[in-house]
Amino acid sequence: MKPHIIIRSELPPMNPQLRRDILTQKVRAMSDEELRALATRRERKDPGRRLHPVGIGLPSDVLDRLTAAGDGPEHSVSALVDRLLERESN
Repeated sequence: MKPHIIIRSELPPMNPQLRRDILTQKVRAMSDEELRALATRRERKDPGRRLHPVGIGLPSDVLDRLTAAGDGPEHSVSALVDRLLERESN
């Protein structure tokens, strides 16, 4: 069983296996600095934002890197995951 994370996403639903594969590939290919740069929080004042909870099962090394990059008051794991997936959902 893979570890899971629950994020708040703006993106339309995606096949869970495809989402897991995309995130695993991208996180393993990027440096910690690149991930941290993508993890900046989204603007909270946007009233049009439609966030919904999404559970994602990931390998533990990928989950560890995501949570480390999104750690801190100015960073967000949810924003990071959405940015990694946004090009794939269009």
